[in-house]
Amino acid sequence: MALVVAAWSMPGGTARADEATVAAGAAIAAHSTVAGRAACSSCHGQDGAGQPDVGIPRLAGLSAYYIHEQLGYFASGARHNYVMSSYAAALTPAERREVADYYASLPVPPNPDPLPVAAAALDRGRTLFLNGAPDKGLLSCSQCHGTDGLGVGSFSPRLAGQSAAYIMDQLQRWHSGADRDPKGQYMRAIAGRLDTPDMRAVADYAASLPKEGRKP
Repeated sequence: MALVVAAWSMPGGTARADEATVAAGAAIAAHSTVAGRAACSSCHGQDGAGQPDVGIPRLAGLSAYYIHEQLGYFASGARHNYVMSSYAAALTPAERREVADYYASLPVPPNPDPLPVAAAALDRGRTLFLNGAPDKGLLSCSQCHGTDGLGVGSFSPRLAGQSAAYIMDQLQRWHSGADRDPKGQYMRAIAGRLDTPDMRAVADYAASLPKEGRKP
């Protein structure tokens, strides 16, 4: 398997993971580090594609910095998930970095085949994503995630091609006031201004963006 050196996008510059670190992460992804515990690949795939039909997120295409940060939140309890919290806590800090470097090194897989979405709903999602909703005091998603949905370095993750089920689940968590992670205050404020149809429209539109992004 050819290994691509992963780039860390973080405040203050970009660092690069060496091939040995990426190889170690590949082994963690393929084989559990704890007896009796499933490997990362059992849910996220060895290719990092996730399972779009059940809302397990794609990791390929996210930055190593972002993946590592989220694993740290799961491990510390700052972010809660029944599966991920215990799994991340079982990894050492070095192992969390290695698996983050591995998944960030992977090419972004093709977009999953989307479920049929009404044109009106996609249009509404596009409007909210690109322009926001001034009547609700809602800023556009693109201000943080980019008009193409590719994210902005370590500041915000790529949404383009992520599954609608996963995006919707996260929006619902923020809407409910869940403390998803220490940086979630802003997203809670945003999601709190969206009703369920608008959350669904945004999720469907973001999921429809191609992996390379699309300019409006």
